[in-house]
Amino acid sequence: MVEIWLPYGNTEVCLTVSPENLLSVVEPKPRPKPANLEEELEKALQNPINAKRLDEIVKPNQKIAIAFDKNLNPNLLGLMISKLWDKIKISGLPASNVTVIIGCKDGEIPSQTEAENFLRKIPENFQKKVHNPNILEDLVEVGLTNRKTKVFLNKSFWEADVKILLGKIGLHPYVGFCGGSSTILSVCGLNTIHQNYVLAINSKSRIGVLEENPVYADLVEIAKLCKVDYALNVVENEENETLKVFCGEPEKMFLEGVKFVRSFYEVEVDGKAEVVVVSPGGTPYDQNFYDVYEAVEHVLGIVKNGGVIVLVAECSQGLGGETFHKWMVEIDSVEDLKKIVKKNFDPCLHRVFQLMDVLKNHRIIVVSALPNVFVSGVLKLRLAKTVDDAVEWALRLVGKKSKILVLPYAKKVLPVLKTIEIQH
Repeated sequence: MVEIWLPYGNTEVCLTVSPENLLSVVEPKPRPKPANLEEELEKALQNPINAKRLDEIVKPNQKIAIAFDKNLNPNLLGLMISKLWDKIKISGLPASNVTVIIGCKDGEIPSQTEAENFLRKIPENFQKKVHNPNILEDLVEVGLTNRKTKVFLNKSFWEADVKILLGKIGLHPYVGFCGGSSTILSVCGLNTIHQNYVLAINSKSRIGVLEENPVYADLVEIAKLCKVDYALNVVENEENETLKVFCGEPEKMFLEGVKFVRSFYEVEVDGKAEVVVVSPGGTPYDQNFYDVYEAVEHVLGIVKNGGVIVLVAECSQGLGGETFHKWMVEIDSVEDLKKIVKKNFDPCLHRVFQLMDVLKNHRIIVVSALPNVFVSGVLKLRLAKTVDDAVEWALRLVGKKSKILVLPYAKKVLPVLKTIEIQH
């Protein structure tokens, strides 16, 4: 028998597997070494992707708008703004012609404390604004996407001659990857944010997936309608250390960044398995079920239809919020959910959908500290006392000779099927 230790909260639990059943243990790739942020910013701004340098674009009499989302780290923002300004001011443009806008792609305006943390990082002579997606007078309608999203944009951003988005490129639970064009939502109206979010209730709106992803495709259109000129994005590791910086035309720059993120997240596996055992990676990745569930999304491409996912996560902080609990209890079907999401903009509804959608083709057994009243009553999943019990149960469901894949750090891995080269 093979012993495999899986992170569980601040400790580990042991899984015992027969070698005949074990397909493989999928471990994360080593991360690239952290880079110097200032040097990376300088390098990226000097070599923008599919665009001219800012000092070649900006004219002395123009208006510049720089927008970002409130989830950006204020210290990171301060350095990004400083480096941008070093390039922009070469043109002779006065600082008063630059407007920096604190945005909110979740539709909730930043608190006074959040806003002040950013404002103190922005040069004094810049114009500074906090975007409110609810004030119609501050918005302008700029068009309609192919998916019927009406695009309302912050007026100050729209009126600028050069529009710049700042952000981070990384995995996103339903856009596929965040960064690039997706940051545009942070300066859109609430109606636009909501209409784009409705597209998340779709089986193709998944983490790590851009192809045919309706949310992502809609965001690319929105950014084009808003005439975004430039983007500056950072890629960080799990410890928020800088790995690389990308700059230039928003979509081309973003796709280069995604390619880089895939290079250390994607791990090839030989084939799909009937049983996939998943740990998000222990603390801090397995504190509540809402966050933990993302690990399931990471492995959907390697579990066979009708297969079983064994989710090993302590969930010491429960389900992850009253709203998630409420919707899980109240929503009986995907059809109900689709009606609700059109009326309610609630960022946790996509997670309810994803769980319901997965359960159409797979079964999930949970090894957790969650009480059974939550696991079976609210989540409608099975609870097992140990990992070995869960796997034994899974093998009863799919066959004793079934293959098992194990991912001890699932949140750090995007497993992909190995491509077979055709010999000529």
